[in-house]
Amino acid sequence: MQLDLENKLDEVLKFIEEKKGSMHDRAPREWVDPKLPTCEHCGRENSVAPLLADTKKKSINWLFLFLAQKLGCCTIKQLRYFCKHTDCHRTGAKDRLVYFAYMGLCKQLLPELFDT
Repeated sequence: MQLDLENKLDEVLKFIEEKKGSMHDRAPREWVDPKLPTCEHCGRENSVAPLLADTKKKSINWLFLFLAQKLGCCTIKQLRYFCKHTDCHRTGAKDRLVYFAYMGLCKQLLPELFDT
């Protein structure tokens, strides 16, 4: 799977801009339970998920998951790991952890837009 960095980042930023007022430090449904692509081989819809179960937490490609808007596929433990190592708040429900992960990655990529 390939992603165009600039287009995907613009897509995520536009989504944040549109939904920011209603998020209240909680990820929207689209992020917590992302729609997955259709399998090219069997045609099954919403079935191509990232394989993260046997992946070491420090080996997860966080940027890819962010740009693909699939951070919601991570477990709570994986999200806590990310938040711990990026100095984000790491307690709470999954929707809060997903939100903090998205905002943490946005701040890393474009710190001038997220000076909070």
